[in-house]
Amino acid sequence: MKRPLCFISLIITAIVFIYLEFSISKLTNYSPAQEDGTYLEEAGIVAEKEVRLNSAGEEVLVIYLIPGDRLKGNFKYVECYLESGGFEPSVGEMVTIGGKVSAFSPPRNPGEFDSRLYYSSLKIAYRLYNAKIHAADGKKDFVKEDLYRLRRFLEKILDKRLDKNDSSIMKAVLLGDKAFMDDEVKELYKNSGIMHILAVSGLHISILGMGIYKLLKRLKLPMVFGTIISVVIMFLYGSMCGLSTSAFRAICMFVVMIFSKVIGRTYDVLSALALSELLLIFDQPLYLYNSGFLFSFGAIVAIALLKPNLFLQKDSKKQKEMKFADDKEEGFIKRYTNKVKESLNVGISVTIMTLPVYVSFYYTFPIYSFFLNLIVLPLMEPLMILGIILLFTGCIASMTLLGMGIGIFADIEAFLIHVILKVYGTLCLGTGMLPGKILYLGHTQKWKIILYYALVALVIAFSKVKTNNYLLRYRYCGKWLVLISATVILLYKNLPDLQISMIDVGQGDSILLRTHHETILIDGGSTSKKKVGKYSIIPYLSYEGIGKLDAVVITHEDRDHISGILEILELVKKGDFVINNLILPDVYKLCRKDGYLELENTAKELGISVSYISCGEKLAFNDIELTCLNPQKDMIVDGANEYSTVLYLKYGQFKALFTGDVEGKGQEHLVADIKKDKADFENLTLLKVAHHGSRYTTDTEFVELLSPRVACISCGEGNSYGHPHAELLERLRKAGTKIYRTDESGNITVEIKGNKMNIRAFLD
Repeated sequence: MKRPLCFISLIITAIVFIYLEFSISKLTNYSPAQEDGTYLEEAGIVAEKEVRLNSAGEEVLVIYLIPGDRLKGNFKYVECYLESGGFEPSVGEMVTIGGKVSAFSPPRNPGEFDSRLYYSSLKIAYRLYNAKIHAADGKKDFVKEDLYRLRRFLEKILDKRLDKNDSSIMKAVLLGDKAFMDDEVKELYKNSGIMHILAVSGLHISILGMGIYKLLKRLKLPMVFGTIISVVIMFLYGSMCGLSTSAFRAICMFVVMIFSKVIGRTYDVLSALALSELLLIFDQPLYLYNSGFLFSFGAIVAIALLKPNLFLQKDSKKQKEMKFADDKEEGFIKRYTNKVKESLNVGISVTIMTLPVYVSFYYTFPIYSFFLNLIVLPLMEPLMILGIILLFTGCIASMTLLGMGIGIFADIEAFLIHVILKVYGTLCLGTGMLPGKILYLGHTQKWKIILYYALVALVIAFSKVKTNNYLLRYRYCGKWLVLISATVILLYKNLPDLQISMIDVGQGDSILLRTHHETILIDGGSTSKKKVGKYSIIPYLSYEGIGKLDAVVITHEDRDHISGILEILELVKKGDFVINNLILPDVYKLCRKDGYLELENTAKELGISVSYISCGEKLAFNDIELTCLNPQKDMIVDGANEYSTVLYLKYGQFKALFTGDVEGKGQEHLVADIKKDKADFENLTLLKVAHHGSRYTTDTEFVELLSPRVACISCGEGNSYGHPHAELLERLRKAGTKIYRTDESGNITVEIKGNKMNIRAFLD
């Protein structure tokens, strides 16, 4: 069998994947000995350490402790954030440390970052913050400690020679340290699709590893010694940079390549890739759920396997033509055209192979990244070489008296680095100004991903079938037809007639209404979750493949209903999102306070249509119609809750009432309106309970008028208000209402297909 290691790798990977599908929750669940926020002491060995920045921009030392009492499962480390100014232990030192416990939480909405899964894949069980060393034995691992100090020394050279922004980027590019990068720069690179340049991977190893190997070869060192020295240096470099999955993969493939030269065997890229993949998943099966791992391996498979078969020119005569000594060399334009064509082929192949990773982890695709990388990637090699030279000259300058002379060369290198990074930044900003820069793909089912890759494999196998020249063009068209079909299958969504999602925003409100043609968001804010838009609402919208909202309805101006909307408006400002209409309650102008005016003015500045709604008016869309039951036009109230917009939705036999935080005058008016047409409202299908389940709303009369089948309550876990109140829950239970709560169930989604209703609670 050709490439038996690849076959074995596929079989083992499939078995591990099936195992993880049934065991993922068990493998990622770790409960510390103490509850969150309580004090805990641990004794263990410092395995690694690094410096990060806290929220105030100050440097904080983070150590990774291997506890003396072995952690259960595949967990190995406790991540400890030390107090500033305290004792700094050495790597390898036995310490006793105490701090406040923080466990990693699972996501509460689809699309949210799964910190528990991510840290589990790194074998980190939990975190201690505000930690302090109480005892240390003074021993250390000299190799690892010296590597840490070398990294810090090299980072200081970059800080000295480059400006702050350039230095932070080069720390990531050369040393794998993204901790010092500005969040806006990270976001810019991520949204532009060039975040991969910040990972230590194959390019680093090929430049450094092969450079050292060739240098030793030129020095006439025996091949075996040169090979061993090169391998040791690469592993030390990888360890210094954190040895990510992409770095380990690149180093492992480098080792296989140069040892194949020593023993006189042919190097096979795919076999080397299979070996590195097996070593990684044997160590940590959860890497199969790590996007960095999947991107790294997917890109190499695309380049080594998919591209040669997808763009195989032909079994044609042209390929087999002989070249003669007097043949003319290709001109510059021809060579450049061929390079661009080759880069395009690589980009297309990598996109095809990694598209399922985008729809599984990010749910969006940066459209212009494809063309951006045609410029970015060729500049990476000179950027890295300049960076390495800068570090080398910086080391010499710090150890000799030649610092001033070398400093001139360092300034030239720093200038060239600045120019390249400026080009990167300008290109990212430029593509960011183009329309439709982000394609919202949404999520897909696992069976579609499996089918997609099966069809890609079919294309590869089909390319190997021998055929005559006449049939080649039909085979070429057939391959692309299969790939287009695979993409359609992967991205197609069978939407319900109506979907209502109560997004878990903690202590706040956010409800998404979606039909085949429209998306409407009612509120979006929280007082318990910081940056709720960035970390909860926007990820969920991306998960659903939504990059445009036809309408955003604001019930009232309290922060727990608008803070996330303001964040979405920032995305609109950057051109990453679209809102067609902002709808505000039409209340008396003096009742419109700061939050109301901020939303109104920001929307107008962004060119978003602003509408106002009051009792009796309707919001008509293609598939649904919403009737406003509160506030009364120009209503004067004491508090914003009273003028909360209340919307009534009737879709076939399904009836829903969205009540915001309505109370006081607003609820009195609402009850009076419902009594006028009691038959239309009774036996309500779905009630969004007002004011997070407060006892002061949704009183007995109101519940008896509606007799809701299902009630949904949006509130935060362990909130200080005690929501939902026991009295309110009792009223609903007496009415025979089924209760769903975001603090218990996370995201709650109601789907209507025909006359059938299905309710899914994310955490259940």
